[in-house]
Amino acid sequence: MPSDRRHLLHSAALRGALWITLIALLATGVALTVQYMQTTRLLEARTHALVDDEAASLLARYRADGVRGIAMAIRRQQDVPRVNEFFYLLATSNGEPLVGNLLEWPVDVEQPGYHSFTTKVASTGEGWRERRVEARAIVLPEGFRLLVGNLSDERQALRDQYLSSLVWSLLATGALGLALGFWYSRRGLAFVDAASATGESFLQGRLEERLPVSERGDEYDRLALTMNRAFEEVERLVGSLRAATEGLAHDLKTPLTRVRARLEVADLEQADAGRMHDVMADSRQDLETILQLIEDVLGLARVEATAVAHLAPVRLDVIVAEALELYDPVAAERDMELVSRIEPAQLPGSRSLLAQMVTNLIDNAIKYTPAGGGVTVALESIEGAIRLVIADNGPGIPEAQRAQALQRFTRLDPSRSQPGSGLGLSIVAAAARVHRASLKLDDNAPGLRVEILFSRL
Repeated sequence: MPSDRRHLLHSAALRGALWITLIALLATGVALTVQYMQTTRLLEARTHALVDDEAASLLARYRADGVRGIAMAIRRQQDVPRVNEFFYLLATSNGEPLVGNLLEWPVDVEQPGYHSFTTKVASTGEGWRERRVEARAIVLPEGFRLLVGNLSDERQALRDQYLSSLVWSLLATGALGLALGFWYSRRGLAFVDAASATGESFLQGRLEERLPVSERGDEYDRLALTMNRAFEEVERLVGSLRAATEGLAHDLKTPLTRVRARLEVADLEQADAGRMHDVMADSRQDLETILQLIEDVLGLARVEATAVAHLAPVRLDVIVAEALELYDPVAAERDMELVSRIEPAQLPGSRSLLAQMVTNLIDNAIKYTPAGGGVTVALESIEGAIRLVIADNGPGIPEAQRAQALQRFTRLDPSRSQPGSGLGLSIVAAAARVHRASLKLDDNAPGLRVEILFSRL
């Protein structure tokens, strides 16, 4: 139990809940304060408007009948019950009250204008009471002072209500924010727990493990899809490594066994110089095959190690044209027709990888096309993409074996009579993955049609 409590206190869920609660408390406090200030200003403006109207009425009587007229008006007004209770005070220049419902001239009121203060007011039928008032002080031409005001108790009541509402609202918001924030944070951390468990299982060798993906399509689902793609890529690389190890061992074992067998037979037969020359020539050819195989494996490793961040704008049409120029004499020697349709095309890529991809495809097409046949190379720009197509009229690849043909060290039955390491199409597939391109093998009826679609984005 103490361990669970410590885990909770240090959990990201609690930190998330506290942040959510803090934001909610700030929002609530700001909202209530703004509302209080706006209401206070509205009440103040309303009070000033009422006082200004009342003062204007008294000043009109003063201009008509002088001090006597304004005194009579004050006595008449304070005896009439009204919805908005006003108070008045007419005083001498030294503040001595003459008429009105204020007990005395407020000490703090010395200058003309609006003032807010607490004083004793004679209310209708209630005698003298301590009230909060908002008053306008006016100095009359003869030196008399006039004070006209309205009760502002409601503003004090509003302030008390604001403070009470603020306290209770913050308490309710804090409790609700903590509860909902902790629940929502736990929901997000449930994904983290699932990702952690899946990653641990993946590290233990269960490469088929994947994160669950809901149908909400939110940020967690997008992250799960990205992580699942990473798991799939790791699984593919591990499987590819296993297949490569097995294939490499097999392809190295065969020529090395032949070399050893030749040397043992020559030793047993006490071969003469001419025979040893033949043995050395055949062994040298097998060793060349081994070196080429190692070079192809290293080339494939370099392709798969190329990062997308290292790609730069490349003219693919120039690369294809250079490859066609390189293989044109080879095609002519085999009495083949090498047809090309090339449009200008530029994309972000690695020039060396793209060159290796194009040369491998053209080399395979020429290698497996019979004499007198034809190879077509087409490069065209379509909406939002660039398409490279290389087609031949050789034996082709059966549909059931096309996915296998892209794996490392795969040499299908029709190609057994041809030299090679079985890595040509693997390098093409790896280069396509680096460039985020799609690779498709189709039937050319007869022959093989390879289509690579590059996105311009």
